[in-house]
Amino acid sequence: MSRRTACLWSIGLFLGAVLLVCLHRPLLHVLEALPLPDCTFYRTTGWLCPACGNTRAVLALCKGQVLRSLGCNPMIGTLCAALLCCYAELVCTAIGKPRQILPRRTAALVIVLAIVLGYDIVRNFFPAITLCK
Repeated sequence: MSRRTACLWSIGLFLGAVLLVCLHRPLLHVLEALPLPDCTFYRTTGWLCPACGNTRAVLALCKGQVLRSLGCNPMIGTLCAALLCCYAELVCTAIGKPRQILPRRTAALVIVLAIVLGYDIVRNFFPAITLCK
């Protein structure tokens, strides 16, 4: 990616984030009012699927409740951390000092996915570690 393109992307993403922060209260009211369907997998089996708790995690994160968000489902927190690292790499490229913050090896991705999905499986056996029921 060229330095000019990285600069435009980093400025655009920053302005988009500022807009979301400014509009987060009205958007939060809209999100909370949406009629969301129940999880079919949970209703059928009684077990939490890997996506169970994602909506509550996003809503908690919008309210600034980071620990509650991680308790509902750590995938959202992991995704936010990865996106923040990608943005930092983009800004570094834009200022002319490219850095690689996230590892690009497949093994690192597999380890992170195994930890997050492992938690999603373990929380079915130890319900006290989750907040999404």
